[in-house]
Amino acid sequence: MIELAGVTSPYETGAGTVTALADVDVDAGEFVVVLGPSGSGRVTLLNIIGALDTPTSGTAASRRPRPGRRLAVPTCSAPQARR
Repeated sequence: MIELAGVTSPYETGAGTVTALADVDVDAGEFVVVLGPSGSGRVTLLNIIGALDTPTSGTAASRRPRPGRRLAVPTCSAPQARR
């Protein structure tokens, strides 16, 4: 399980400060999709979740589910091709 609370991650460039993430919250057990255009902070978010980077402010926590507890994984199936 991943939980993010108030995660912010600005960085400096030659043109000034870019805020890659601003006050991001993800509740434990919540399913999210990460998408957006180039420079929107997707990779920064994934690096923080994967502990490759640390947020400037806020907290990022991960914990394993209790032994014997299975995670609910949504499933989807492609529509059957017409013949």
